[in-house]
Amino acid sequence: MVKITIDHDACEGADCAECVDVCPMEVLILDGDKIVIQNKEDCSLCEVCMDVCPNEAVKVEED
Repeated sequence: MVKITIDHDACEGADCAECVDVCPMEVLILDGDKIVIQNKEDCSLCEVCMDVCPNEAVKVEED
């Protein structure tokens, strides 16, 4: 299983959304101004979302 967490206090949401743009599996999406996780079982653990986040607000790990 995959564990994905978003630190919404650090996340800039729609003002940034870099993680949404780069996720090849479309696991991270914009819901209004907030980044949300959908279908986390589709996550390929590529960690690109973690790499592009300027605030290190996204964490992906094996559960």
